[in-house]
Formats: sequence, C-alpha cells, structure tokens
Amino acid sequence: MSSPPPEVEKGLELSESILLSATYDGTLGKAVIKFYQLRDQRVYLWHDDTGHKPYCFVRMENMDDELRASLLGRSDVSAIDYVERRDLLNDKVVKLAKIITRDPLVIGGSGENAIRNITTAWEADIKYYENYLYDSGLIPGALYEVQNRRIIPVHFDSTFPIGKVLTGRNQQDGDFHKAREEWVNLLSQPLPVIRRVALDIEVVAPEKDRLPNPDEAKHPVIAVSLVSNDGLKEVYLLNRPNTQLGFRSVDPEVQLHRADDETVLLSHLFKKIQEYPCIITFNGDDFDLRYLYNRAKVIGLQRADIPITMGRDFTSIKNGIHIDLYKTFINRSLQIYAFGNRYVEHSLNGVSAGLLGESKIEFDGFIGDLPLYELARYCYQDSLLAFKLTSFDNDLLMKLLLVISRVAKMPIDDVSRLGVSNWIRSMMYFEHRKRGALIPRKEELEKIGSSSSTAIIKGKKYKGGMVVNPTTGVHFNVSVLDFSSLYPSIIKVNNLSYETVRCVHQEDKLNLIKGTDHWICKKRRGISSLVIGSLRDVRVDYYKQLPLVKGLNASEKSLYQVVSQALKVILNASYGVMGADLYPLYCLPVADATASIGRNVITETIEKAKKIGMEVVYGDTDSLFLKAPTTDQIERITKWASDELGVELELEKTYRYVAFSSRKKNYLGVMADGSVDIKGLTGKKSHVPRFIRDGFYDAVATLSKVRSESDFKNATQEIKEDIRKRALRLRQGDVPLEQLAFHVMLGKSIEGYAKGIKPQHVRAAEQLRAIGKREIRAGNIIQYVKTIGREGVKPLELAKPSEIDKKKYEEMMQSTFDQLLDSLGYSFDEVLGATRLEDLFWK
Repeated sequence: MSSPPPEVEKGLELSESILLSATYDGTLGKAVIKFYQLRDQRVYLWHDDTGHKPYCFVRMENMDDELRASLLGRSDVSAIDYVERRDLLNDKVVKLAKIITRDPLVIGGSGENAIRNITTAWEADIKYYENYLYDSGLIPGALYEVQNRRIIPVHFDSTFPIGKVLTGRNQQDGDFHKAREEWVNLLSQPLPVIRRVALDIEVVAPEKDRLPNPDEAKHPVIAVSLVSNDGLKEVYLLNRPNTQLGFRSVDPEVQLHRADDETVLLSHLFKKIQEYPCIITFNGDDFDLRYLYNRAKVIGLQRADIPITMGRDFTSIKNGIHIDLYKTFINRSLQIYAFGNRYVEHSLNGVSAGLLGESKIEFDGFIGDLPLYELARYCYQDSLLAFKLTSFDNDLLMKLLLVISRVAKMPIDDVSRLGVSNWIRSMMYFEHRKRGALIPRKEELEKIGSSSSTAIIKGKKYKGGMVVNPTTGVHFNVSVLDFSSLYPSIIKVNNLSYETVRCVHQEDKLNLIKGTDHWICKKRRGISSLVIGSLRDVRVDYYKQLPLVKGLNASEKSLYQVVSQALKVILNASYGVMGADLYPLYCLPVADATASIGRNVITETIEKAKKIGMEVVYGDTDSLFLKAPTTDQIERITKWASDELGVELELEKTYRYVAFSSRKKNYLGVMADGSVDIKGLTGKKSHVPRFIRDGFYDAVATLSKVRSESDFKNATQEIKEDIRKRALRLRQGDVPLEQLAFHVMLGKSIEGYAKGIKPQHVRAAEQLRAIGKREIRAGNIIQYVKTIGREGVKPLELAKPSEIDKKKYEEMMQSTFDQLLDSLGYSFDEVLGATRLEDLFWK
C-alpha cells in the first residue's frame, strides 16, 4: 500500500501536472495549489511563497484621513498601497487605495469590522484562492511543471493551427484573432485520465425512507464500498449481532472485508481513500463524507487520522479533491446541453437510468435487516453506478469538467458544484485582472439603466426571446434550422457588454438598437463581446469544423468533441446570466438589448424565408421549423443570414413529422429512426402519477410508429381507445393506489413550513405524525394520494380505494392528455364523449 501524498517541501520538482484545485491554509496564511502529477498519479500541495496577501480596493474619494488612520492602526491590516486600474464603465484610468490584510476574513468576513462592512470596497467578495489564481495567471485544468519552486506552464502546439481552420473573414480582427489563438492553445492541451475512486456508505437507518442525520452521526456505518479506475473493487462490512451472512451474490471480483469494530473499519477506509487523488460520491457533501467525518469524531478517531475536511456547504479531501455528482447533475446547463435531457430525476437511480441504462438494486424492508452479502451487493452497486457516471463514453464527464475548468479559470471541484453563472463570473474576473481592469460593483451596473421592453413572463424584467405561434396539427418532413450560438453571435457582432451598452460617450447615443432606447459604443471593444465572441468563434468556426479534417485519430476526435460540448454548455448560458440578478456582472440593459436584437434576427429571417417560398410552422428563440424545405432554399437562407445578419444557420435535424398543440413550447417530434422529442408536455414530468404517466408514454410509443399520414387514423384511434379505458378504470376504482401516488421529499421539518395552507405532501406528513405511525423528519419521502373530504389528501399507507378523489385525477388526466390530443385535432372531452367535464360524472 502506498503512503498518502506528502505536502510539498522546498526543492519540490514536478513533471507535467494538472492544476486541479486551490484552497487557503488558514494556519499558514497561504494559498495552496493542488497539482496532480501525471507520472505517478498523485496530488502534491504547493504552498505559495511569493508573499501574496489578501486585498481589496477603495476609491480615493472614499479614503479620507479618518478611514486611512483607522485602517493603518489595525494589526490585521498589513499596508495600504496606491495603484491604478482601468475603469471600463467610465472609460478612464482611476487611482485606488489597495488595502492589504493578513487574513481574507479581515476583508470579506461577516463581522462588523470586516472592511467591506465599514466602507465601500471593490473586489472584496472574491474568494482568496480565486484572487490568487487570477493574479498569478494560473489556470485550473491546465498543465504545468514545477522547477526550482517556479510554476512553469507546459506549452502545447495545436495539431491544426487556428489559421488553417478559421475562415479568412474571422482572421481579420486583430483582437479577436489573438483571443481565439489563446483559447485554442489552452483547449488543445490533452485531457489526461484522473485516477479516482467512487465511494458509497450505508448506515443503519432509524426508519425507512429517511437518511440519518449526518451532523449528529448517531448510527454506525455498516458498509462502505469503493470502485476505482485502477481496478479497486472493495466493500467493508461491519459485523453486527444477529445479522445473517446470507449467500454471496456480489461480483466475485469484489473483495469483501469484515470488521468487528467500527473504528477498525473506518481506519482502514481512511487509509485506502488517501491513496486516491480524487474521491467521487453521489451526495457526499451532504451525506457520505459529512457522515464519515462526524461519525469518526463520535467514535473517537483522532482529527489527524481523518482525511476529510469540512466546509460550510461542502466536504473535501486533505490531499486531493472531492466531486459530488449530485451537485454536478442538478446543473441544468449540463443536463440540457451536455447530456441532452437524457435524465429527468436527479437521484442516483434517475441519472443512472437515463445515462447508463442501469439502476440501483431494489429491496423491501430496512437496510439494516439485509444479510451481509446482500448489503455488500446493494452498497457496491451504488458506488459502481457513481463510478460509471464518470467513466461512460470514454470518461466524458471528467473531461467535460476539465475543459470547463480551463475556460472558467475555476478549480475542477468548484466547477462540479457551482452553476454556470459562477463559471462565467470566474472567467470574466480572470479577464478583468489580465487587463488591469477594475471589476465593477453591482450597484454601479444597476445605474446604467433599465429595460426598454415589457416582460411577458411573470417575474422577468425584460422581454425575452421570440416564440412564433405554432401551426397546430401534424406536419410531415419538418426541418429545424438552428442559429448556431445565436446570442453569443449577437453579443460579438453588436459589441454588447456592460461598458458598451449605454456607454458614457455622448456621440454614441445615436447608435440606437432597433426597437429599444439603448445605444452601442463604437469607440472600443467590450470585454464581454471579446471574451464571449472569441469563445463562440472557437467553437463554431474551429472545433465544429475539425471533424471535417482528414486523418484525425480517435484521441483527437474525442478531444475536439468534448471541447465543443463544454463550450456549448457555457455559451448557451452566456446571455442568460446577464439578465440574472445573482450574476455579479448582471446588467439589465445588456440582457434587454441582446434579446431585442435576437427578436429582430428571427423576424427578419422569417420574412426572408417566406420570400423564397419556405413555410415556417414554428419558431422558438433560436430555431425555425420549416415544412418540407428544399436543399436550395436551405442554402439560400443560410447564406443570407451569414452575409446580412452576421449569424450562422445550420440544419440541426429533420423530423419524420411534428405534432404541435396550440400552446407555445409544447410539441412532439418523431425522428426518422422513431426516436421521440417531447417538449413541454406535462405527461413526461416525474411528478405525474404513474398511472397517467404510463398512459402518456403509451400514446407516445404509438405515435413513434407512424410513418405516413395514412397511419394516423389507426394511431389516433388506438390512443383514444386507451384513454377511454384508463378513464373507465379510474371511475370504476380499478387502479391500484400505488399507481395514483405522488412521491415528494419533505425538504424540511414540518414545523419549518409556514402556517396556513400547506403543500399537500406536508399535510400528508402531518397525518402520519398525528397517529404516531412513524417519526417524520426532513428527508422523508412522503407518498400520498388525492382524496375526497376536507384535507383532500392522505398518505398512501392510510388511504383506502373508496376515498380516492376520482374527479381530481380525471382533471389531471385531462390537463396531461389535452396537450397531446390538441395536436391531433381532438380534446379530452371529445375522446370521452362529453362536452363538459361535469358531464363525465353526472350523466
């Protein structure tokens, strides 16, 4: 067994190593870099020795004598320097007081004496290790060497220089060309495999359907499983009195280790995981690692023997990194743009079923009642699924995270936990520092202006993308033309950025955006336009073109595909964050201007399409659905969009047919191979009871077999008959209660919900608690059905078939199937032979 990796000592030499992560050592008061050396596949810690210290800025007009004297008189303030920075908002160089402190909390802490709480400070809310990375120009995910205590970037030349792939038009702009070259040089670096181990634990649960409290850790850890990419397959089991051994059903390759003492079990586990630079869990931040940390303390293990470190809302490994896949897969941008919405539910079972086609092992009863070998099989399957989620499709997820880490300039473990707005924030902060620009405060950006448009969607502050009303019904041979990175293209071509929209130059106020009162700067290139625009060019004009190059090997193809996917995730969110309050560089006029130009682009393209004889049956934000267009028509509209609007149109897909309801963003499309796209239809959603959801997917399966208009008569008749039968079964009480149940997790204790009308699952939980059926706590999965009577809901285990509110369920059937039937020319009432819903019950 190899020993845990040592902390870096003086004289350290590292060959090619990935900068995986960074943190702050409060004891030493230094930034710490975690390097993963490729040669020995271990993590080494590099403590800063440059003397870098935490700091923030105060404008000179705010730095009066009293504040200066107060700060210099503090023992936790090291010095005040005076520096110059570029103020992009006001297009000038400004002088600032740079307050240098001994500890990051002196600047950004919650105490009343924290600098950001006693004066208006700039750049005071950035994590210290992020500051260190930005100032040092160090890029997470990139490759470095360490020689004589110097961190040296490893240089890679792209196999295909950008100039040979990008068109001449794109090479003419010097700023953009330089930025594109920098992106390609960074993203052309190889994506090495990171040695890692997936971990899962089982604890004797106090009751079914509820996780034990990880902060209290009162109950013993009875099993831990490990699966790695270097062949490790192990399960540690705790021998307990009166527990049967059972029959060995786990994979014969899995090594089983049994211990009579929990202290011995955890000690062996901790030694083993310290051998790995990367720990993978599914919900390990909130449970597995948190529980292990607290349980180790409860049973008396020494702090030095526990390799886990605790943060406020995360857990990590002392000499490595921890990736919590739950937080990764709940990221909507990854779910949609990287994985194509192949999973809906965010549980381990839901994600695994969608991406791997595999599931957890089901069993009845309590986890603590399982024979040891059955327990081992169950626990091992969970860790195996977690590992496979990082290794399927040639380590796709790990490579995506590495690429995003490089683009976002963010440690890979932060990338795995944080949303896309944080990725873009970090990317933009890095670019500000690189240019010596002051990062503006949010209230400065709010003063730029408001929206010129009126929001249509409740809660929005501006009018969003354009949605063209669908031509209701079924349309065969529908081609979808997609505007490649529409909003990033608009941001680039129109020079949109917080300092260029409604800029300070008087003469630019004549450069109005059509349909708004916003104007655009013509004097200088905006930082967002340059960064997002160059990234857009690299994806659309470089990485998407490389597959056309002859002679690529499998490794090169894989790299280019992963990079293209990662850039798609970031670019598709780059416009949305500008209109999101939580984004630090949130600027409403920029978001409003971008959306307005987008609507103009769609409108003009539709007008052009009609002029050349194309029938547009639907349009949604950045896509147009065209009925049976010719190849010549597609080529003409594509060339026109590029020449006249500066945007790229491409044929995304062709449907065998599309069925549109009268509702926007609701349709069903069937591809040539029978695969089905479902957009916005309620029946696909996980909260819909199984009885109704199964009926919806049966209808979808029937429609997927339709190949011509003549097939529709039989298909629609089959769907209508199935709906009638289901409605009849519901009325006759012939549906098992389990198929009518809703499954909702209790997110907090019952007392935590406000008084008044509470959510249905909370009311069901209250009923369970009232009869003392079992203890109800946060984390319980509440199964309930809709019932007649005052409460309108009952827990599944207490309900009787005679109590089911059949009318409520039929109303849910109607709302689900009407969306689908609408596109087929029917309504739910018509299918059931009634003109009013009430007739169904009172005839």
